[in-house]
Amino acid sequence: MRALLRRGLLGFSLVMAAAPALAAPVLLISIDGLRPDDVLQAKQRGLSLPNLTRFVARGSYASGVTGVLPTLTYSSHVTLLTGVTPAVHGVGGNLTFDPLNKNQYGWDWYVSDIRVPTLWAAARAQGLSTANVHWPVSVGAPVDWNLPQIWRTGTPDDRKLLAALATPNLLPGLEKDLGPYPLGIDESLDGDMRRTRFAVALLKQHSPTFMTVYLASLDHEEHAKGPGTADANRVLEQLDGQVGQLVQAAQQVHPDGIVAVVSDHGFAAVDQDVNLYAPFIKAGLISVKDGEVVDWQAAVWNDGGSAAIVLRVRDDTSM
Repeated sequence: MRALLRRGLLGFSLVMAAAPALAAPVLLISIDGLRPDDVLQAKQRGLSLPNLTRFVARGSYASGVTGVLPTLTYSSHVTLLTGVTPAVHGVGGNLTFDPLNKNQYGWDWYVSDIRVPTLWAAARAQGLSTANVHWPVSVGAPVDWNLPQIWRTGTPDDRKLLAALATPNLLPGLEKDLGPYPLGIDESLDGDMRRTRFAVALLKQHSPTFMTVYLASLDHEEHAKGPGTADANRVLEQLDGQVGQLVQAAQQVHPDGIVAVVSDHGFAAVDQDVNLYAPFIKAGLISVKDGEVVDWQAAVWNDGGSAAIVLRVRDDTSM
């Protein structure tokens, strides 16, 4: 697991032209689940990634860094924006801790849960303009043009929810020219391609100094089919094209800008899953009635390939 975590996050950056680092506009693109070797060994793996490999040839890159624990989408993306671990920034996973399942499978969508300043906040403090498309934990972020990541039911009401939580009047104005924005729960390649169009439009219309863009479909395909499969590779090659569109728009708007591509974690194939709840139920620490948790003294908080054990009474020494 340690080796996997060390390969977790990935960074590439491409400097468009020489410029003072503090003054250069930045476009930060995240490709969820992108593995370093998919880019560094693209040719050997039969992958056509002209835009991503351009970062390697003309910019700078890291072949591997130490991932945070848990190495999950939300906790890692907050670390990318804050520079500190989940223990410090407060977003300990994708989902909120909800042992009684009362939060309707709610994710940690809200920037108010982040305990430390973000790059968005730092940019605003310096009077710089900001934009965001679908970055995790971005609802309520201090962003000038914000299309946050949020969903609840996957029904049309989610569109109303997003419009209400985005920057006022931003989404309707963009949709007049670009068509419907994808629902937050949509992690398909088509969803990413449509979000890219909205991100390009925001770049061209508003020229933000710092912008974040999140692409989800590679992670979605890797979960469904496995890393390195033909379907996952096809999605990655298509996402390379989306990166190219974003880079081109950034170059047009900010010839002196910087584009950085990052990832939150790598991927490893698994052969089996483990149910950690069974021994807790057997020991009477979790009470279940009619298939629902009705009470608990100690509960499991699953987060990807890791889990935490949470005590209902913090200093309970009886277990």
